[in-house]
Amino acid sequence: VTVFGQKTKFSIEANYPLPIDNNFVGENYDGIIDLGVKYQIKKLETVNLGVSVNSSYYTFEEEAFFPAFDEYLKFKTSLYVIQPRFFCELNLKNVPKLHPYAGIGYSLFISKTKFSNSESNPNDESNNQSGLNLDLGLNYDITNRLYLTVSYNYFKLLQLDEAVPKTGYNTNVNILKMGVGFRI
Repeated sequence: VTVFGQKTKFSIEANYPLPIDNNFVGENYDGIIDLGVKYQIKKLETVNLGVSVNSSYYTFEEEAFFPAFDEYLKFKTSLYVIQPRFFCELNLKNVPKLHPYAGIGYSLFISKTKFSNSESNPNDESNNQSGLNLDLGLNYDITNRLYLTVSYNYFKLLQLDEAVPKTGYNTNVNILKMGVGFRI
């Protein structure tokens, strides 16, 4: 069983995503869940190379005045983040239970806003943004199959809606994730 657990190429993760920093995600959204799958393409003596994809879910609810409808409206925005990327994981000989890793990829931010409490019934809105993603993290093996994980994700959004100003507040996103993983 020990040999099988170390030779597996797939792993799944469940994380709690915590938006941090002064930006549109950090100030407005609450992280709900982040799920991921990793596939190890090549295992070398000191480095494992692979691909991964994560999908996160965040929410934001508020009531605001909309002059176009001359009323206060409640709205809920759901934000879905999809992160495909390549990663490189280190195998430390002196500390075999620790596995620092780094990843780089391209991420898609999909937001959907639903309005309520409106007699004028405005249309629900959808918005897509995308950009580069840098992921730095650390896995700690509890057993050969089960591990704890913590990671920092930095996003630089490059494709924004035309109405959104290209400021650091709107283009830089920082997320801290903590969770567990299981090697299949």
